Amino acid sequence: MGDGRLDEVRQDHGDGIGDDGIGDGRGHAVVVGGSLAGLLAAVALARHAGRVTMVERDRYPDRPEPRKGVPQSRHTHLLLESGLLAIERFLPGLEAELVAAGALQVRSPTDYLQHMRGRWFGRGPASSTTLCLTRPLLEHGVRTRVLAHPRITALQGTDVVGLTGTAERVTGVLLRERGGERAGAEPSQLPTTLPTTLAADLVVDASGRSSHTPEWLERLGVARPAEDRVESGIGYTTRVYRDGTDGALTDARLVYLVGETMGAVIVPVEPAGTHMVTFATPRGEALPTAPGAFEALADRQPHPLVRQWIDEAEPVSPVYGYLRTENVRRAYDRTVPEGLLVTGDALCALNPVFGQGMSTAALAAVALDESVAAGSSNRRTQAALLAASGHAWAISAGADKARPGVTGNAANQSLRDRFTGWYLARVQERCGVNPEVQATFRQVLALMAPPTELFRPAVLRSVLFEKGAPADAAPPLRL
Repeated sequence: MGDGRLDEVRQDHGDGIGDDGIGDGRGHAVVVGGSLAGLLAAVALARHAGRVTMVERDRYPDRPEPRKGVPQSRHTHLLLESGLLAIERFLPGLEAELVAAGALQVRSPTDYLQHMRGRWFGRGPASSTTLCLTRPLLEHGVRTRVLAHPRITALQGTDVVGLTGTAERVTGVLLRERGGERAGAEPSQLPTTLPTTLAADLVVDASGRSSHTPEWLERLGVARPAEDRVESGIGYTTRVYRDGTDGALTDARLVYLVGETMGAVIVPVEPAGTHMVTFATPRGEALPTAPGAFEALADRQPHPLVRQWIDEAEPVSPVYGYLRTENVRRAYDRTVPEGLLVTGDALCALNPVFGQGMSTAALAAVALDESVAAGSSNRRTQAALLAASGHAWAISAGADKARPGVTGNAANQSLRDRFTGWYLARVQERCGVNPEVQATFRQVLALMAPPTELFRPAVLRSVLFEKGAPADAAPPLRL
């Protein structure tokens, strides 16, 4: 991606982002939000812009710990192989640093005990790797590397309160310092000074589910983007446990995935010898925050292994709940003015239960990098950012459409959705007996292969003609 290639591309794409000052080490990009999507967008843009400024409402902690701006940070997170490879593109060697800090490289399906639709998946040779760690450890590792970049700076404790420019072009952001929060004051004591302006050649909104860009665009005379919503209404609740001492069930490396609508996920995290346990709760149920109510969810799982695991382990944290699990994507590619892009959860928020959000943010950063390098127009770049989440949206929103009580303008199941649900149920039944079917299924879930791979002849033959794994068999605790 040398200067000559960029100049060459711009001669063919006169409407590219680079024509407004981003590229060849020129121009100023502002990234709204300094969580994972914002950090990765910033490091992608730093390959092209003269400088990048991240604006983050929180003040970053000095060590890996949860913070207010990432309310789901106390819950289970998985960094899929696709996300890990995408991050390593920008931050080579990060995986080794995270492993040294306590993250675990978990092999799939070798280190997975997975039970779906009354059947256990088979365990065997690894076909992919997942990085298991807490969200604060990952963000701290990424943040440390990103903020060390000479072209990137961060304005912490600062709110973005609007956009500057016109309906045709965004020219910057309006800022207000959160000085009262820094001093420990109540919100009512925050300063009332007028916001200041930060000019930019490109603004990227990576502020997450709480994004205010639709309202800010309305103030500039731009219509709100169309939205697709699929809201299952499920919640989830999490607690950390120290592993049991006899090792019969609490293997230090195993990931346990049991059930579907009322599912359980048990994932090894740092420090060594601990697992994070997360239960999904159905629509309309209050999230349990008391320890007894949390452990009672183990008895509602489709297999007693979860209860046995809980009984062997020792709780070491409070119980935390989270309810924002709606799938929402916005068609900014149809309305976004020049000088503005939207990425991460602000563009496409997925049900966190599927563990795809962090990886999708990393894939979007790759799309941003490639689009700027190619001199793509602003709207084509925005379309590429949305496309980067298309695979994950199909999985997350597609599965949620089948849940009872689902709402939203995109919640209706089409004939194609029903066929896909039937087909995937048969795929899961064959995962216990056919290694190729399982490897393909896991590659699709890891966003490493498109869903069309599940219709390859070898997989299709198994789905249509092969008998599935026996129901209610014993879990494969030993390889």
